[in-house]
Amino acid sequence: MSHEIQGNRFISRVQTAWHNIASRIFKENEVITAEEAMREVAGDIEVVQAPVHFELDGVQYKAKEVAIVRKPLSDDNQPRLLGFTTDSWVAASYAQLAAALNKLGESYKVETAGVLKHGALAFLCFRGEDWAVRGDEMRTYFAANLSLQPGKGHKVFHSPVRVVCWNTNTMAQDQSTINLSIPHSSDSLQRIELASKLVAQFHAMKGKTQEIFDAFADMTITANEAESIFNAAYPNPAVPARIKLFKNSLNEIEAEVFKKSLDARVLESLSAAQEEYDRACVSADRLRKFATERMEAFDPANLRGTVWAAYNAVTEVSDWREGRNADESALFGSRAQEKSRAFNAAYALVKS
Repeated sequence: MSHEIQGNRFISRVQTAWHNIASRIFKENEVITAEEAMREVAGDIEVVQAPVHFELDGVQYKAKEVAIVRKPLSDDNQPRLLGFTTDSWVAASYAQLAAALNKLGESYKVETAGVLKHGALAFLCFRGEDWAVRGDEMRTYFAANLSLQPGKGHKVFHSPVRVVCWNTNTMAQDQSTINLSIPHSSDSLQRIELASKLVAQFHAMKGKTQEIFDAFADMTITANEAESIFNAAYPNPAVPARIKLFKNSLNEIEAEVFKKSLDARVLESLSAAQEEYDRACVSADRLRKFATERMEAFDPANLRGTVWAAYNAVTEVSDWREGRNADESALFGSRAQEKSRAFNAAYALVKS
């Protein structure tokens, strides 16, 4: 499934998530550290280094690289290849990595924890402080992606959520995503330093985020400016190369003549490509119209017609619409990218 939760390895405070998968829902006042939460969902996950052999012209060779393999689990009894790296690569366990964030958990409650992609990734979410954008209440969260996959670094970032409709907003990379990394060979001191650095960066980022969102709420925009945000979030797809060839290289008469020289399979392929492109354009147009409707009905009403309303209209459509990837996390994947594009477009309007 597109949420990619491994089995039911997900725990949550008070309520379950969009995917309705959870091994445990814990109480509002329960104290749980980041390390404890991660041990609960991923304590049994181990990876090993496996030598890589190959045969060429009948001769056996051993590669310099090693394979990183996740051991079989009770809920997934097959070993899983996570990637390839050098034999100097050392993986800390998820619990060890999460322990670096225990200091953060002293100030901010652990909200959720889970495992993704057959154990290649795990995440933690901490509940931050509540605040408001011109009367529109927000709740902040920290999310930490931890990785046992070679080449995939750990990420920690800050994300605000509108309490009114519980829709999650990802921020532009250069504005309020906090990216910190722990090398796979890191020791405990480096991990503790990471936690301290995270707390310091959050406090610096909080004021900047508030300033940006207040600017969104203070700026009234035209229909065309709102459309620019929606077009950024839900652009039409790129024209397939074979269709572009007809449109750019041949006039209408030449194209028809050329088509008659093609065999049935090629014509069918061209027709299928055109139909797929047309469907994607219709889908993007429908999402833009949904976003326009949400902006016009935005609550609180005093913020309708602002950059804030347009941006949040995108987040609502991206988080709550049905269809493909409907159950994927609002913090990750294609729907998060939609919101990130909308933020960039909204921020460009405010800066200009």
